[in-house]
Amino acid sequence: MVEIILYTGLLYLIQLILEGQLKRMGSNKAERAHKAVHNLRESLPIFLAFAILSIVFEADQNISLAVYWLITRVVYAIIYISGLGLKPAAEGSTYEPQPIRGAVWATSVVLLVMMGLNLV
Repeated sequence: MVEIILYTGLLYLIQLILEGQLKRMGSNKAERAHKAVHNLRESLPIFLAFAILSIVFEADQNISLAVYWLITRVVYAIIYISGLGLKPAAEGSTYEPQPIRGAVWATSVVLLVMMGLNLV
């Protein structure tokens, strides 16, 4: 589990660096990178709490869930930043739905819930 926590930190660091690089390049994807790292930042505390509690309580069944969570977060970042599956905003709206991203995000939330339930 410690390795997964370290890889999660690496993912966060990579996303921060990528955001900065895209801003310097003036890329239109910089805003998307900012939002992706912000979203990771929102789920990171609960993941870290569950991961540390899994170590303390020796909840080994959470190891695979943590790996799957990390994979979904990598996929989420790629989808969000690249704009994969992005649908054009409706006229008069700035909202651009991205259903693939939503499905990946929901999967990551379900994985966190499962990790939490394993600790009960």
